[in-house]
Amino acid sequence: MGLMDRDSRGYAISLDLLLALIPLTLVLGLVAADMDNFMYEMQDVIYRGSTERVAADTMNTLLTTSGDPYDWENDVSNTKVPGLARYDLTKNEPIRYYLLPRKMVSITSLQIQDMLGDQYGFAFNITRNVNNNKINVLKRGSYNNGLIDPAAKDVVSVQRIVLYAQWEIVSSAVNIRGTGKPLTITGNTFPTNIQYNELYDYYVYVNSTGPTSVTSAKVDINTATVVSPDDFRHGTNPVVKLIDPAEYGADVLMNQTDLMDNAVTITLAGSPTDKMNVYILQVPKGTPASDISLTGGDTAKYNATLYVWVR
Repeated sequence: MGLMDRDSRGYAISLDLLLALIPLTLVLGLVAADMDNFMYEMQDVIYRGSTERVAADTMNTLLTTSGDPYDWENDVSNTKVPGLARYDLTKNEPIRYYLLPRKMVSITSLQIQDMLGDQYGFAFNITRNVNNNKINVLKRGSYNNGLIDPAAKDVVSVQRIVLYAQWEIVSSAVNIRGTGKPLTITGNTFPTNIQYNELYDYYVYVNSTGPTSVTSAKVDINTATVVSPDDFRHGTNPVVKLIDPAEYGADVLMNQTDLMDNAVTITLAGSPTDKMNVYILQVPKGTPASDISLTGGDTAKYNATLYVWVR
């Protein structure tokens, strides 16, 4: 009496074991949940770290190299890797973070996408703030050219400061002085081809810098007179003229597959106090004459930003 039989003792032991296993099961469940969270967080860190590396590598290639080949913008179809940095032919090396307008205009969103890989979305912008106005000189991307996809999550960004001029002075002749009789000089040639003519417009920019205004001068591109003496009759300074094949003929700019040089011939008929400078400006296609100024050829600091996310 008072003692438990074997069956009762076995039941009690089983109950004790069951009660002991309940908290152990709860603890193991909590540990498993924490491990799941930990593994998820680790995976998230790994993915983000990988995205950051891809973004940084792509940005460095774009801004610190000229691409492969270094002059890929002259024949985009044979581009291996695009780069935006100017190339110093005297040193045979890129000028890091100093960007060439021709490369900027030529690069496509697809080229940048190939550098990143299809698993990533991206937005690439190069901008500058002037008097609280944002000037955007390059917009490329996988979503609506330069905008971040609203559905993108965990977006990483890489920012760099770059040097850039909005357009190139491709030919110039400065400090041309009158002699009292017509003076003709030959300016620097500049190259064009079909691709260049599709991407750029070319302007002749003539400014009078002497004590007396230039009243009679002309500028011929190849065999076409683009700037004529009539352009100076009302004291216009500077004289800005678009080299327009529709106005001056199809041969005013070389338009073959290969790059070919265009001749520049300048004539000044004026007194020794007449003085002028002549520039040929290469600008993005569609740039209006009202926007043309020499300051557009000045180098300034711009912000380059690359946003990347996993699709």
